[in-house]
Parts: sequence; C-alpha cells; structure tokens
Amino acid sequence: MNFLLDCGISEEALKKILLNNSEQMVDDAEWNIERVVSSINYLKEIGIEVVDKILINRFDIVLRGKEELEKDFDKLNLKQLVEMINKDIKYIYYLDRY
Repeated sequence: MNFLLDCGISEEALKKILLNNSEQMVDDAEWNIERVVSSINYLKEIGIEVVDKILINRFDIVLRGKEELEKDFDKLNLKQLVEMINKDIKYIYYLDRY
C-alpha cells in the first residue's frame, strides 16, 4: 500500500490504515490502485481535508472509485456535506444511505 504515500498520505496514517482494515480490504486496494487513487484525488478536489481519517476508518469509501463517489455526492448537498465531514468524519456515513 506504499502507493498511498505518493498520494500524500503520511507513513503514520498508512500504519493506522493497515491496522484498522482487514487483509481483504488491503488486498482489494492493491488490486484496484487506480480506483483508490482516483477516489483520494476526488475527495481532495472537492475539499475534503480529513482524507487520512477516512482511509483509516472507512477505507471502503475509496474502493468505490471516483465515478461512484461523484454519483453519491451529487445526490446530496456537496458543499454542506464536505463541511460536515471535515468537522466530523462520522458524516461520511451519509454516502451509505444513497
């Protein structure tokens, strides 16, 4: 998962990601690097400041890929949701509802 370092994820966050996520999730990420990278870039692009926390706690979000994330965010008020997630990542769960 060293490719995450190239995405600006810190080594400390990478260690936590590996500890908090299943081996299957890590394997899925390794097989879908482009999808994970596109998701991370999209989250940063829309103003998400807590990407590390999302990767540590909800890595499944980035396995969706940019296109799927765009669809999910488009169903909601993007600006408001981004602000809410930056204040508390628990609001990332709104993406699961739609």
